[in-house]
Amino acid sequence: MAMKEEAVTEILNGLKEAGVNFVSLLPDSEFSKVQMKLLGDPEVKCVPVSNEGIGVGVCAGAWLSGKVPALLVPTSGLLVASWPLASICMLWGIPVVLIIPFRGDMGDAHWVMRTYQYTTRPALEMLQIPYRIVDRIGEVKDAIVAARRSASGWLHPQAVVLTGEVIF
Repeated sequence: MAMKEEAVTEILNGLKEAGVNFVSLLPDSEFSKVQMKLLGDPEVKCVPVSNEGIGVGVCAGAWLSGKVPALLVPTSGLLVASWPLASICMLWGIPVVLIIPFRGDMGDAHWVMRTYQYTTRPALEMLQIPYRIVDRIGEVKDAIVAARRSASGWLHPQAVVLTGEVIF
């Protein structure tokens, strides 16, 4: 399933309008178009990683060096990133914005993704990470900007969870 070009543009515009200048990501088919654009963007330092937990650490280091970080994390990767989010970002006040495609939500035709329907929201709630579920392309940019504003003000991770017409 390929993300619509308008959704890709809104994600990129949201990151830029929010002042994000550093993105870490684990290569993921849901974000492949976004990733390719970020990797070619001279305004944003983009660091691919081999594990979502490493991505959290890389974003924390970027923030400590004065960058404004975001982490593009696959739905399944949220569970992998849980311990680093709790032990680094939440404990030390590192304001990382998480951008997560919500696989397994209503409208996802891939049966194997159904498990994430039961893990994504509970994981964010257990970690006490505020999140906004965005299912309309026209809401993506504002959600990213709002998440960045809150992350900065609260020194706490925030998440934008993309579903509906944004990823399906």
